[in-house]
Amino acid sequence: MPTKGKYKFFLLNLGCPKNLVDSENLSLELMKMGLSSSSNPDQADFIIVNTCGFIEEARKMSLDYSRKLSSYGKKVIVFGCLPKRIGVENVKKLVGADFVLKDKEDVVNLLSLNLQKNGSAKWRDLNLNQKSNLPPRLNTLSPFSAYIKLSEGCSRNCSFCSIPLIRGKIKSRSEEEILNEIKYLSSEAGVREFILISQDTTMWGVDLGKKREELFNLLDKISNIDGVEWIRLFYVYPDNFAEKLVKYISSNPKVVRYIEMPFQHADDEILRAMGRATTEATINKIMDKVKEILPDLEIRTEIIVGFPGETEEKFEKLLRFIEKYRFSWLGVFSFSPEFGTTAFDLWKKNRVSKRIVERRKKELMKLWTKILLEKQEERVGKVFRCINQGDGKFRTYFQAPEIDGEVILKKSNVSSGSFEHSFYDIKILGFDGPDLIGGEPIPSIR
Repeated sequence: MPTKGKYKFFLLNLGCPKNLVDSENLSLELMKMGLSSSSNPDQADFIIVNTCGFIEEARKMSLDYSRKLSSYGKKVIVFGCLPKRIGVENVKKLVGADFVLKDKEDVVNLLSLNLQKNGSAKWRDLNLNQKSNLPPRLNTLSPFSAYIKLSEGCSRNCSFCSIPLIRGKIKSRSEEEILNEIKYLSSEAGVREFILISQDTTMWGVDLGKKREELFNLLDKISNIDGVEWIRLFYVYPDNFAEKLVKYISSNPKVVRYIEMPFQHADDEILRAMGRATTEATINKIMDKVKEILPDLEIRTEIIVGFPGETEEKFEKLLRFIEKYRFSWLGVFSFSPEFGTTAFDLWKKNRVSKRIVERRKKELMKLWTKILLEKQEERVGKVFRCINQGDGKFRTYFQAPEIDGEVILKKSNVSSGSFEHSFYDIKILGFDGPDLIGGEPIPSIR
């Protein structure tokens, strides 16, 4: 709760889980300075917006929210991927915020210097060294789940992706730093599920001189930390290393049988133009091998439709790929021409019309929705171990937070008491689209 007499800040996070971790870390730094967090922008002295600049749609959303919050009559600070992508001065012109900065460290420095210069009684009352009562890491995802960032940036050269332009080449966190963060969240904050994120999880440590297989040693050490029950892997690049990773997952019961592995497309010419280190043959080989090693592995993938040069024939190949492997979850994105990327130049020469892109996107989602509903039918009547998300909502192992479905309790099975345990066994009674409808939760003690 905000403390009386202190400066308050409201922080809006936009974008990916990596941005959320950045926002959590920024909030912690500001609280160490003596500021307090507010959930209401009307009650804040400072409004801070952590933006996304990955694609045009995300940039528009970041600009819209920043403009709206700039109308509150408070000091507004806009930072993050948007100014990194289109430039600080451009954001200033488009938004009208008081300050536009690139990094969260810039926000900390700005507030520290300006508030001290201000010299008000309100600022003099702040204890700038009040670190003893604050945790080393904030977690705002849910009571028992947290994102753990393994690295920043990416060193791959996908022609459509602006991440290297925004966040630079890969910069891995040290093993010690990662493990200490997890130890704290597990022992002191009660977190039981750790979701490992980066732009390319399978490349963790390579920039530090490690072999890719060192990831397995890290996962072993995480698994041995008291309290860790689920480890979830995001952003697994689909190359031959993925086979080794799946084999490892099959041997470690704490790594859930779920991975997020973005294939992007299934046609050789498109994959080559995308700068992907895969071909139609290799991705089929990877999927066949993965299914052989771990048949019950649930896979989320992402696909781009409307990439420059995508013909009907190439799109049909993509449909067949999705139908063949029946992915558990699918994210379908329209190609976004990103200035500064190789694909932007391809788009200027050979673009697919918006009408065709939208039609293909709908067709692909229609196919996958049919697959999803068939999978949901198979889940009815089964009992799954589910993690408590708070507010009477749960997720099982094949549901990642924020992007996949949830397990929602049937109203007649929701007791008036709160759910205090981290895990519950829940029988599935039905489903509603991507969400499963569950019966009475029974505490899962293992």
